[in-house]
Amino acid sequence: MVNLRELIETYVKRVRELADHVRGNEQATKQSLIGPFFTMLGYDLTDPRECLPEYKADFGKERSSKPIDWAFRNNGAFSFFVEAKEVGRKLAGFDEQLFDYFGKAPSVKLGILTNGAQWRFFTDLSDANVMDKEPFAKWDIFSDEPPPLDVISLLHKSQFNPELIRAYAQRQRAQNLLVGEITKLLEPAPEFAKLAIANIETRNLTQVVVESWKPVVANALSEWARQRMLTVALTTPLAPQPEAKVNALKTETTSEELQAFETTKEILGPECVIGYEDSAAYFKVYLAGKRTWVFVRFQIGKRQTNVWVPLPQAQAAALTPGRSVTVQSGWSVIALELGAPLTEVADVLRAAFVYVKQSKESGASGDDSAAP
Repeated sequence: MVNLRELIETYVKRVRELADHVRGNEQATKQSLIGPFFTMLGYDLTDPRECLPEYKADFGKERSSKPIDWAFRNNGAFSFFVEAKEVGRKLAGFDEQLFDYFGKAPSVKLGILTNGAQWRFFTDLSDANVMDKEPFAKWDIFSDEPPPLDVISLLHKSQFNPELIRAYAQRQRAQNLLVGEITKLLEPAPEFAKLAIANIETRNLTQVVVESWKPVVANALSEWARQRMLTVALTTPLAPQPEAKVNALKTETTSEELQAFETTKEILGPECVIGYEDSAAYFKVYLAGKRTWVFVRFQIGKRQTNVWVPLPQAQAAALTPGRSVTVQSGWSVIALELGAPLTEVADVLRAAFVYVKQSKESGASGDDSAAP
């Protein structure tokens, strides 16, 4: 099977490049941003046996209905519905039509609401054949959050299974509830951090000492949860279906990416505690316990490594004399040729860490994907 991660990277790039050109135009959004997503997943949008555009169901004489943008079918039965809006339009309040169509087809366990840049995925966890009010997964292509690879891979035509989608949603909801409870345990009560460090901290466990450890404990807990989730994912299939087929589409962190993380740690020193997260588009490094405080993205290819930092272009260029610095999506991008050590951009990494830390702590506006 074609590497889904690479396909998503290409798709994300396409959306980011074309969104402004189709803004405010629903048909152009569907043609240029939304349709290619399903084509990427193996669907033929021109074949009415598997995709019906502008599908209109009969809701009876008492109710008029607008057509749903796409109704996808599998073996003659409806499998999922898609409601589309123009890019830039807020999705809140547009799930009602999707709700109606969802309840019309008992075989449907998935409803998708999208404007090409934001995606919302719904199923029926609360009541069978009644679409939930809240999505079980979200994807904002312009944010710095990773794509929901599990959801996207389960959508692929070659392995689509409505019950598998629902099983994943159930697991995701349980996980979200658990994460919420763990967060409550960790954040408000220093006792949790105090208990965690009792056997490794040699100083008296004063309030100041415990508070200094809290971000480290939070990051360690996050890393433990990530490793635990990976172990569960690799050993427990979502449903009786060939596990290798599902796992083959997951993001895999490479040894080169891990080495980049270790080198970054050495450059910053022990006083700068950091964590990482892999995604389809980037290998991201952030301040410990602050997943959205990303200060560097790595794209490690066969020929070169692209180092993305949220610094102004002039500042990044001044810290890397002799190297070309480009700007993409508001980030300064420095290309390192194959074999060039990461230490050559050590000053940039230090400056990016300080830049993000200071701007976030001072309440600077903007998110990690916005121009600095």
